[in-house]
Amino acid sequence: MGEAMPDFRTSAARLLVLACAAASLSACASTSSKYPSLAVREAERMTGSAAPAEPDVTAPVTPPAPPADLPGRLAAIEKAAYASHETFLAREATARARARSASGAALGTLAWSDAEVALSSLESARSDTMFALADLDSLLALGAVSEADTGTPAGLPEIIALREKVEGLIAAEDAVLSSLRGL
Repeated sequence: MGEAMPDFRTSAARLLVLACAAASLSACASTSSKYPSLAVREAERMTGSAAPAEPDVTAPVTPPAPPADLPGRLAAIEKAAYASHETFLAREATARARARSASGAALGTLAWSDAEVALSSLESARSDTMFALADLDSLLALGAVSEADTGTPAGLPEIIALREKVEGLIAAEDAVLSSLRGL
């Protein structure tokens, strides 16, 4: 069958592998004390003239205080909320009429487009009411932090009362939009 391949299972091959392994392991068992030092060598030392960086010290952040004229600010927010709600109510009749006429109309038709524009106009008025709610949320957060720091209510009852009114306006607007989307 031709030349036989050397078989590592033969005793001569085993003996050779064991001799190599023993020689390799004997180097690890050396008792010599001439190992290289692990100390930093001169070439490995860092040199330079830069000054060390100063630690970054930031002053604690103090939140702004609630507005000094809180009643005036609340009155302005209430006026803006009711004005945007009145705008919403004024646009509702047009949006309702256009939504009814587009009921069953195919997407992309003129009636459908008119209804979408009217509903977008209503949503725009609703977003203006939401701005008032966002202003109240900001004042509520400032007032709560101020109360936690000083122990005085900082107008929280008035802010909460107006916030509940504005939430009621938004809930009414949401109901109208939901009913019109269902037509």
